[in-house]
Amino acid sequence: MKKILFTLSIFLFFACVSNDDKAKIDGANQFVSGIEKFEINKELADKGFDTFESGDLEGLFALVSDDLIWNPPHVDSLSKEDYVSGMKGWHSEFENFKFTERQYFPGVDDSLYLPNGSVRAYGVWKYNHKASGTEFSTKYYSVSEFDETGLQTTIYEFFDRGDIFLKLQ
Repeated sequence: MKKILFTLSIFLFFACVSNDDKAKIDGANQFVSGIEKFEINKELADKGFDTFESGDLEGLFALVSDDLIWNPPHVDSLSKEDYVSGMKGWHSEFENFKFTERQYFPGVDDSLYLPNGSVRAYGVWKYNHKASGTEFSTKYYSVSEFDETGLQTTIYEFFDRGDIFLKLQ
């Protein structure tokens, strides 16, 4: 009898859940799932910045998908080949990279504004120009998206690259 009453009470509990309640539960589940993905991807993003700092470009390139879409400040929708060339360009002209004041926040989807596993990174890049020794401190913001294997699939970068050119004139 106890088993029947218990089973009946569980059935009634779930039967009484309204559509609004189901939507809230689904939203809460999506939120938790998005935060869990963010926590994993935040570590991957941090590893990418550390790898760039150290100059291990081959290691950096292994962290991004072959189908990467790279969006630097001056243009968008570039390929992995463009990304590889761009990162090599930075390291050929500049040195002593340090990404300081790092902060990571979860990105959200465009429809429900719930965490989706993407990573928003804020910080300050400090580095110097090899030829002139000019020191730079550049505020930086990025959004990175990852696939299920942990590779970056999309990178959006925002910083004032004009300031870099002005200091080198």
